[in-house]
Parts: sequence; structure tokens; C-alpha cells
Amino acid sequence: MQAVILAAGKGTRIRPLSNENPKPLLEIIPGVSIMDKTIEALPKEIDELVFVVNYHQEKIRAKYGDKIGERKINYVVHEKLDGTAKALWQCAPILKDDFLVLCGDDIYSQKDLEKIIRHPLALLAAEKSGVPSGGQVMVDEQQKLTKIVDYPEVKLNKYLFNTGAYKLTRLFFEFKPVLINKKSREFGLPQTLAKIAESHEVIVEKTEGIYLQVNTLEDLERAKEAFKNES
Repeated sequence: MQAVILAAGKGTRIRPLSNENPKPLLEIIPGVSIMDKTIEALPKEIDELVFVVNYHQEKIRAKYGDKIGERKINYVVHEKLDGTAKALWQCAPILKDDFLVLCGDDIYSQKDLEKIIRHPLALLAAEKSGVPSGGQVMVDEQQKLTKIVDYPEVKLNKYLFNTGAYKLTRLFFEFKPVLINKKSREFGLPQTLAKIAESHEVIVEKTEGIYLQVNTLEDLERAKEAFKNES
């Protein structure tokens, strides 16, 4: 099975650290980057990698080369940076039927990724509280995806947060990319998946292991704290 790792963004919210390096290569412990942890969490079923790159891509290529262990690496350049759905579409020519999609600047647990690869179509969500800082995942009683609500401005006691980890098939490419919202110029992978869910079953699994989103300097410090005993 292939795994697509999205690592093209500029990391503007974590500047100045991202001025000279892509955010996925920022270290959380000496010698270990965010993306190293993402790769470390991959299930054993993953035998090929696709890195979507743009910003400081030469540094990602230099670090990982064309192979990690027995896993071949393919590089796909996302020139326009017009959203995660369009980023995945850039990979369409080389993707086979089943594949995992992950954010290269988020940290997941292997056991959570193993849960979602059991399904044809699935999304990994984390349970949170407060004002959602990202897409809120809506499900029915069978834990099937019904809707993605983008940045709802209301405080919630409990909600499901999209972690940006997906198990997909080539069915994805039968649907046109969907804009994040009417004002956006970016096409969202979760919004497109919600469209697919109107006619196909998309299972939502909840995180049980560690999940860390690294968007800001504060997030990076939390990640360093979480792994400090490994340094």
C-alpha cells in the first residue's frame, strides 16, 4: 500500500523557524524531525511513499533521497499550493487503488493509522473541546462521515476534529475537488471526502494514541515536551 505525505506548505504560522526549512523538517528532539515521526508511525503494510513537496523541497529530497529502508520514495511537486485536494490530485498518475494520506507536519500513532487502513474509505478524527480550530467532523450513529464544518465559531463541550489522516481509494479521483468554502481559493481534501460520503460509506475512526498538530511555535514546544524522554 502507498502512503502520500503532504509536505508542500510554507509553514507561515511557525515563522521564523520555517524561513530556511520546510516545517516538516523542524526537529522535535535532536536529529528527529516532525516528518520522521510521521514516517515512523506508518503501518507495516505501507511499502511505497509519495512525498508532495514545494517549499524548500530540495531539503526534503536531500534528507530522504529515493528510499527509506525498503520503501521507495516518489516526489510530486505541488506548484500552485491551492489546497490539499488539488495536492492529492497531482499524485493521481502514480497512485494505485488503496493509499493512505497524511500531513507531514502532524504526528500520529501507528495503532490509529492501522485502524483506518482496514476500511476502503476512512478519516481519523480526534475528540476535542472548545472553539474548533479546524474542520469539525460530523458523523451519524454508525460513525459514518456526514459532513465537514469548516471553522465553526462556537464553543463546544465535545467535537470531532479532523486530523488530516485518510485512507482512500482511486474513487477519490472520480469527484471534482471541492472548495473549502465559498470565499476560499483552496480546494479541501476533507470537503471533497464529505462530498464522496453523500454516496459512499466513509468511516470515521477516533484517535486512541498520540496525535499532535504542529502549526505554531507553541505547538512545536508541546511536541518537544511530549517526546523529551526520547532525546
